[in-house]
Amino acid sequence: MPGSKKRLLLTVTLTIALCGALFYSLSFGVADLYAYSPRQQLEHWQKTGHTPTADELALPLNNINNAIRWQPANAEFKDIRGLLNYYQALDGYQLGQQDLFDHFTQLALSDYREATGLRPDWPYSWANLALMKSALHQFDAEYIQALHQATQLGPWENAVNLTVTEAGMTGWSNLDSQTRKLVINNIERGINRNNKAIKQRLSDINKLGLICIYLKSSEQRQRLCGF
Repeated sequence: MPGSKKRLLLTVTLTIALCGALFYSLSFGVADLYAYSPRQQLEHWQKTGHTPTADELALPLNNINNAIRWQPANAEFKDIRGLLNYYQALDGYQLGQQDLFDHFTQLALSDYREATGLRPDWPYSWANLALMKSALHQFDAEYIQALHQATQLGPWENAVNLTVTEAGMTGWSNLDSQTRKLVINNIERGINRNNKAIKQRLSDINKLGLICIYLKSSEQRQRLCGF
């Protein structure tokens, strides 16, 4: 009898473990199906430079929210939703609605906070967190930390170089000397790898002239500033 109870207990334990594994596999598969379309849409918009409208964002946002319901601890999904929310913010900005811009940028910031908590070694999340902070003019300790984490974890990633350039230069007057040096070093690395994109990003935010004042005489400054 004791042996039968042990076998029954083992069987029940194995069954529970198997059910758990099956549910995890199912949830991962369903979540990934929901996330597929938003991934593809973001890739397309980033390649074409298209800023989607609120109507274009509705379905991808619904899909990624469903993916997160199935996999709430998936950092990639939080990153995707963060970018979708920021696109909503940009749409509001283009419509001249500052309140919408602030609202959706704050939502994006929350997504990137969650993403960095779930995947703290991913530089893109930190870079985007810094960008959201700068967009909201929240130049605080969290903003500084995000800049440092992004450049430490992804110093040679093109997307990180560009995002840190915008986030850092937007808050330049609020940076301490150490963080200014970090942003300058990031821009110099970006010049070496993708000078055209760095110059365009700085021009877009009207900071090209400012950074040229602070760059030391070098090949990088010559390429970016022309002197």
